[in-house]
Amino acid sequence: MNPNVSSSSTNNRRKTISVSGPAKYDQTRKRIERMEEERNERRRETEQKKAARKVEQAKLLAAGNPGDVDFIGMVQEWRDEQAKMHNNHKQPHYGPGSTDNHGNIIVAVRKRPMSNKEIQKKDHDSISCFHPKIWVHSAKYKVDGITKYLTHSGFQFDHAFGEDSTTDEIYMATTMPLLDHVVSTQGRATCFCYGMTGSGKTYTMSAIQQILAHDLYEELREQGIQVEVTLAFFELYGGFVQDLLHDRKRCKLLEDGKGEVNITGLQEVPARSAEDFLRIVSAGHSQRTTHTTEANDSSSRSHAICQVFLRDPSNGDLKGKLTLVDLAGSERGSDTKSHNSLRRAESAEINTSLLSLKECIRALGQKNAHVPYRGSKLTLILKDCFSPDSKTTMIATVSPGASATDHSLNTLRYADRIKEQRISSSSNKRSTRGPASRTCTSSGPSRQRISRILSALEWNPNSSENQFDIQKATRVEEDADEKYIAESVSTLSGEISDLDDDEGTDRPIKETKPTEREESEALRAARELFDVEEELRDEHFACLQDMAEMLQEEFKMIQDMEAMAQASDDAMDNYAIKLAEYLDRKELLIRSVQAKFDIVKHHREMNQSFTRDMEAFVQT
Repeated sequence: MNPNVSSSSTNNRRKTISVSGPAKYDQTRKRIERMEEERNERRRETEQKKAARKVEQAKLLAAGNPGDVDFIGMVQEWRDEQAKMHNNHKQPHYGPGSTDNHGNIIVAVRKRPMSNKEIQKKDHDSISCFHPKIWVHSAKYKVDGITKYLTHSGFQFDHAFGEDSTTDEIYMATTMPLLDHVVSTQGRATCFCYGMTGSGKTYTMSAIQQILAHDLYEELREQGIQVEVTLAFFELYGGFVQDLLHDRKRCKLLEDGKGEVNITGLQEVPARSAEDFLRIVSAGHSQRTTHTTEANDSSSRSHAICQVFLRDPSNGDLKGKLTLVDLAGSERGSDTKSHNSLRRAESAEINTSLLSLKECIRALGQKNAHVPYRGSKLTLILKDCFSPDSKTTMIATVSPGASATDHSLNTLRYADRIKEQRISSSSNKRSTRGPASRTCTSSGPSRQRISRILSALEWNPNSSENQFDIQKATRVEEDADEKYIAESVSTLSGEISDLDDDEGTDRPIKETKPTEREESEALRAARELFDVEEELRDEHFACLQDMAEMLQEEFKMIQDMEAMAQASDDAMDNYAIKLAEYLDRKELLIRSVQAKFDIVKHHREMNQSFTRDMEAFVQT
């Protein structure tokens, strides 16, 4: 190798390094400075986002919508997109442009506003209503545990009312068609509210009753119909029928040979005006059974049923019947964790009756399927709700809080199941009775009717001048069993007094004689124990009857399977489906009897406690 060439190459390389070295250093330094600027920019953006997040969170708190800002922002973005599409295809609930031909069943859903309790828990609104659809938003994290996203569960009903909807809108879309059906066709109609406890069922039903009172009498006057309006208001609590208009008197629910359900002992109160109507309803509401639960401070623990009868003034024949049902709030097992034994028995009874109602609805869509009306007293009373010549409205109420998402989804699925049955129920039509139907047409209600509906909510049934004496309106007859128990307690008190006289003691009477309150409690405990034991026997007997019928059906089903040389896949599928139905029905019956047994056990313990107290008085 030539040494001169090597030396020349080395010198050239050194010159290149000496020339390019400072330029390359400058490029590296500039790249580092640019990276530092980008890092500082990201930091500034992060700080700005944090500051904006705090401002947004403060705004949400001031607006009464606390919670996760990111989830709330994603929900709001989704709502903005839906609002743009919804405004182009907005449908009214009633009147011109509405699709008000819903057949015999109307299914609606109402979302209530956020409550103070939910705001204090920093819960956020997770439900969106765009009539006729309602969406439930579930906030979730991806597998990395950092990235947030939303899932949207949508349902479509006849009507979807958001938190901005007014009660008069709900009435005109859901209950007014029922009233027109009852008045014009002398038919039967039922409206009931369903939902979790604390979702606004009682609030909605009370407002509907207030509007209905004024609308009913005006419709009767305008159509020139002469009928007598009477009301019966009772509750189903712990499996018992209690007359709320007559000191919670116990009544019996019986089914005659024709399949008609009769409530013996239930008394109707005449209502000659809208004011009388509302005073009676207000008096009934004040007697409802309510308790504090995990989900609601004043939860309705009973199914409240208000029946409005239109009767012929001359002979008392029924000319129409409208039933308003405020169902007790359903609860999950986690909602009953702080309940005592009685509250848990109540929850079991409530959920059992709601399950029975669901099973009845499910059976409607199956040809020649057995409808288990006797599964609970609730389903017996609502037996005529889905008959072909009656109309039914169900208003499902949901809570907007994200913590109630599971409850809201269950409520909406329940309502969606009823909506599926509307096709099968409305396909069997019968000719209506009485004059031609004058239901609301696509033109909607008149201006005069809308005006009186709006003004109906201004009436206050609790004012002093609007009090109503129900005892003067009806004659209350004391039940024979109550007389017997009262006489027994009175005799026991007399024996205690006689023992005190024989001993000649100088002790005050209050130490040796039961007080009026103690006598009343003993009377109530004895009466309730007598009733619950009778109810348990009736429930057990009805359960055995249903079990016997199912055993015959199952035996025939097995015989049919054995008669086949080789059962096909379809036959085995049908066999499995029917067997699952039988097992579900048996489970329902057993749970119903178990709930009654738990109640009897509780009342026995109470009665034994009162008996020990009374014996202690005798010994002293």
